[in-house]
Amino acid sequence: MSWIEVETKIPFKKKDLSSVRDRIKKIAKFVKKQTKKDDYYTLEYFHYPEKSLRVRDMGKVREVNFKKRISFVDGIHAKKEVQFQISDIKGFFDLIQDFGFRKWLHKEKTTELYKTKSGVNIELNHVKKLGLFLELEVLCSMKEINNARKKIKEVREALGFGEKDSEARGYTKQLWALNHK
Repeated sequence: MSWIEVETKIPFKKKDLSSVRDRIKKIAKFVKKQTKKDDYYTLEYFHYPEKSLRVRDMGKVREVNFKKRISFVDGIHAKKEVQFQISDIKGFFDLIQDFGFRKWLHKEKTTELYKTKSGVNIELNHVKKLGLFLELEVLCSMKEINNARKKIKEVREALGFGEKDSEARGYTKQLWALNHK
């Protein structure tokens, strides 16, 4: 399955967690809490890669994900995202290793997911080694990107944040920077 992911990430301090959560609960409904364990694989080993695959461990099934950057406007990313599940993980790893892919990064995050009436997913994320982030996301078609950006801006402002609060770098780029100081 493929779609466009429109999102922004906002880092915040642990001391602000209760306040941020309270603001979210005023505009969105709690959906679930989960832990996501992701391994990233690439063909590029010696620098931050232009392309990589994410494999998310979901127990008996794994989810493979690939994202391609489209734009970054007003502190909000738009990326083409392709995602599918695989049940034969050993076969999948044999295949990508034969093509030369190698694991280059591991990421773990605990997520509290909320959803607004307008369809914006709000995640309160604790990313291991990076800290706390507020993530606002809409999945849409290519023709709906501008509308998705508008919804995200509205929610971001309703939560008391602006463009200047958004983090331009994704989690993998931040983790890579930590590991390669």
